[in-house]
Amino acid sequence: MKHIIRIAIAIISILIGIAGVLLPILPGWPFFAIALLLIFPEAPVARKALGKIESRWPRAHRFLRFLIDE
Repeated sequence: MKHIIRIAIAIISILIGIAGVLLPILPGWPFFAIALLLIFPEAPVARKALGKIESRWPRAHRFLRFLIDE
């Protein structure tokens, strides 16, 4: 079930990221980064980003860890 939720959130993040690229008000890169973390959690870039997120936004880190860990 977590896998389906993770993929759904990644797809939604990609769509919002595309909207962010097209609209000057909304930045798109944070949503692409979230999608990257959710789709490729084992990538070295994703692990490094999770380490940085942990110190800055602990709640977001706990939520992403919940989705990534199976």
